[in-house]
Amino acid sequence: MTEADCRPETGYTSLFNGSSTTGWSQAGPGGFTLTDGTLTSQGGLGMLWYSATEFTGDYSLKLDWKAAGDDNSGVFIGFPASDDPWSAVNNGYEIQIDATDAADRTTGAVYGFKSADVAARDVALNPPGEWNTYELRVTGERLEIFLNGSKINDFTSTDPVRSLRQGHIGLQNHGTGDDVSFRNIRIKQNGGQPAPRTGEVKGVNGKCLDVDDSQTADGTKVQLWTCNGTGAQKWTVGTDGTVKALGKCLDVSGGGSADGTKVQLWTCNGTGAQKWTPQSDGTVRNPQSAKCLDASGGVWNDGTPVHLWTCHTGANQKWNLP
Repeated sequence: MTEADCRPETGYTSLFNGSSTTGWSQAGPGGFTLTDGTLTSQGGLGMLWYSATEFTGDYSLKLDWKAAGDDNSGVFIGFPASDDPWSAVNNGYEIQIDATDAADRTTGAVYGFKSADVAARDVALNPPGEWNTYELRVTGERLEIFLNGSKINDFTSTDPVRSLRQGHIGLQNHGTGDDVSFRNIRIKQNGGQPAPRTGEVKGVNGKCLDVDDSQTADGTKVQLWTCNGTGAQKWTVGTDGTVKALGKCLDVSGGGSADGTKVQLWTCNGTGAQKWTPQSDGTVRNPQSAKCLDASGGVWNDGTPVHLWTCHTGANQKWNLP
């Protein structure tokens, strides 16, 4: 017989309910199979990450995991959007799953930063082949790790490059033979998520992101224009990753990823083509394509269209959001 965390839950939102990986993206090689409501890692080294939303503020992330044997995986938090799994390693924090590794990289450890209380972990840990539950509780820059309801680690981030309070979450597929399964991924945000913000989006040469002639038809051109305070330049940056004007969404045409793909106005539909993530370097990235919102060309006059382009942090990819 093994113990489980059977405390009642309220206020959690499902990120993976067992039937669909909508909102998730694979970074790097390998991936996850989805069978009987369970994600199981295969190959690697890669990561399945929740690209639909960047989480900010305080939150509690819960998920169930199960190792088949002596396997290796981890849960990443607090990393920026990227199609490179090493970005999460270098810019976020990994909560390790591997019961036989060194103290600072064994189950319950903040990988490379702080070991779990191994004695408490051993008492709480269910054996291979059985499910365990992690709760990762973020309060400011403090991370508390609970295994099957028992607290096994308490870590505070002091690294100026990394922040627990802002970033995405992901599941590692470590490599062939490291078979770890996940289910029931859910999150509760404790007032830290910012409200939608509305105002001008300013780009290169101080010009504003503008809907051509205030039109609302699907496919309407989005461009640079001298700021004028009209509704065509009033954008709402949502907590769901959308950027909206005139009741419609900033959209990557056809969900494409090629350099030069048109960015347009389109009826909001919840797809990855309409998700945008501001970066610390001032760029605004579309996680689905891993490319940036870009003012086209090299002379940015009124009427310059915006499109998708490989991120390079040039002046025409820097945006000031409301």
